[in-house]
Amino acid sequence: MNRAEPVRPKDQVCFQCRRCGNCCRDLEGQLMLEPLDAYHLARLLREQGKAASIDDVYVRYAHPDIVEGILPIYLMDTVGPGHACVFLKDGRCSVYEARPYVCRIYPFSVRPGERGRTFEYFRCVDQHAAHFSDGRVLVKDWLRENFSRESREFWSAEGGILPILSPLLNKLDAGELQASLCQLLHYRYYNYDLDEPFQPQYQANMAALVRVLRQRMGEV
Repeated sequence: MNRAEPVRPKDQVCFQCRRCGNCCRDLEGQLMLEPLDAYHLARLLREQGKAASIDDVYVRYAHPDIVEGILPIYLMDTVGPGHACVFLKDGRCSVYEARPYVCRIYPFSVRPGERGRTFEYFRCVDQHAAHFSDGRVLVKDWLRENFSRESREFWSAEGGILPILSPLLNKLDAGELQASLCQLLHYRYYNYDLDEPFQPQYQANMAALVRVLRQRMGEV
């Protein structure tokens, strides 16, 4: 059973990456593919001739799911009896340069903060005990190296938009929610030009999505 323990930036914790690929296995239904992740994957795969747009990433390498019955998400596909990430090839990540942020910051996770803090940090403790039996890392050093400014901007914006989206979606009945699904997917996941910076597009998409949902509810 995986668990998450709160940590502070100044904490030192036991961890050493062994390049074993074990954290890329047993991932069925666990690895959420965020819009920023898909954007970077699409750009890398386009360079490799394996994708033409962000749509291709979702179609070829992920599948949809629903959180709390209202919010559509995408989960990374897995393969084989070990439910390994679809991008794990010969024991190594084949998209390492564009790997999702949860892979970058492992063994830590980040959540929107409370009481004036932008983020709260947690250490993920999973079944791969060998990862936590040797070595020491300082939390703030690990995050400075792996939690990029772009990811911080995205998750800070997510922390602001999700409390707005969730009440709007909760007010829709089942029929209205189904009717809004295409717009939800379009603005949240698909409407990105790979040749333009991500963050301005994300901000514009979220503003448009909120406006569409409010119009559907007759609020504007």
